[in-house]
Amino acid sequence: MPSPTNTASNETLVRFARRISHDLNNFSTVVRTYSELLLSELPPDSSTYADVSEIQRAAESMVQYLARVTRFARAGAMRRVPMDVSSGIAEAVEQFGREHPTREVAMSLAPGVSILADQIWWRDVMAEVLLNAHEAAPPESRITVAVQALGDRVEVTVTDTGSGVSTSLGDQVMEPFVSGKQGVRGAGIGLALVAAFLEVVNGSIAFEREDGRTTVRLEMPAAN
Repeated sequence: MPSPTNTASNETLVRFARRISHDLNNFSTVVRTYSELLLSELPPDSSTYADVSEIQRAAESMVQYLARVTRFARAGAMRRVPMDVSSGIAEAVEQFGREHPTREVAMSLAPGVSILADQIWWRDVMAEVLLNAHEAAPPESRITVAVQALGDRVEVTVTDTGSGVSTSLGDQVMEPFVSGKQGVRGAGIGLALVAAFLEVVNGSIAFEREDGRTTVRLEMPAAN
């Protein structure tokens, strides 16, 4: 059970996330709208067109990033109903495959194993874990996702050949806006979304490094 101080701190962080997401979304919408207008008036082969296109891409990235921040801020309101763990993973892998077609993802699923959560939230959480593995692992190496029932718990593991989480970050890696990655747009919110989800469903996360492979292990209570 979190202490009153930690609870107050979390509530402040959530309010901050909501406000900053709202305000920055307004700013990025203006940038995106005006860049689209400029592009419609510029010749596609001009250097200015290329520059404005980069501005537009940056604005689009900001909108996507803010959507992730908004999900983090709304974690506490997530509905909890029995949902199939493997189904949400399959959806996340399909979505991930469209965005990263050269990355192989092997699945060992367990249909019928359920947790109490929201399926869209769960799909998005798995998408974040897959993206984290993708950004950490060597190009075109395999990512493996596995599900198994452990009594009254459900375990989901995601394994890759990346270098794992930096020991210098420690538990901070799960905090918002903290990242060990360099030069990655939108870094620092993915694992915070995972942590927010696990807090709501009374789950846990662990990082393991063995034989040149990194495993992210999620454990959650099974649905009764």
